Amino acid sequence: MTPSTLPSKLYRPLAEVKSYVDKMPDGVKLAQLSSKVGTFGALNKRDKDKLIEFLKERESILVIQARAKFGKNLTTFLRHKKYGYPQEIPGYIYPPVTREQPKAVATIQPPTQEPAMEAVTLPNSPEALRKQAEQLLKAAEEAERARSDKDFMNKKLAPVKLEICQAAGQIQRKMDELIDATDILNKAVQKLKDLTA
Repeated sequence: MTPSTLPSKLYRPLAEVKSYVDKMPDGVKLAQLSSKVGTFGALNKRDKDKLIEFLKERESILVIQARAKFGKNLTTFLRHKKYGYPQEIPGYIYPPVTREQPKAVATIQPPTQEPAMEAVTLPNSPEALRKQAEQLLKAAEEAERARSDKDFMNKKLAPVKLEICQAAGQIQRKMDELIDATDILNKAVQKLKDLTA
């Protein structure tokens, strides 16, 4: 769905929903939108679904689901993309475990280096011990260098990521202004039609 295929009656609710979600760093439950955003609450279910689908496809708003810790049903949350995906949602299982993804899979821990260390057998001769110690030191230095390189890259990428998010936010605000202006234009055209009818 593109802006040109979105019904004009959804322009105002779209702009207001995005404006509201933009101010909510922790996101907002879809169920709360009807009471918080009046124009969204006034829509019928089909129009609400169209609007949510449009938000999801445009990717300015993240539409995510989580399961309440003591519930069975999924809860839908809206969160602005500039805040990214949440690490966790208090009171909810996120991401939710689906039927195709058994709970056992979710609890598997990645293997650690400790079991490999337990398997190391110490050689008897001092020369072999020294050689093994040198190999371990070299491996530790390489691991430390790799971690340092990764940290350096993350520090370099952080400002670029911020610039991208800011640019995306700016584009989104301009798009909102365009939608608002289009809505005003549609209303003016309708008034003109009513006058000339």
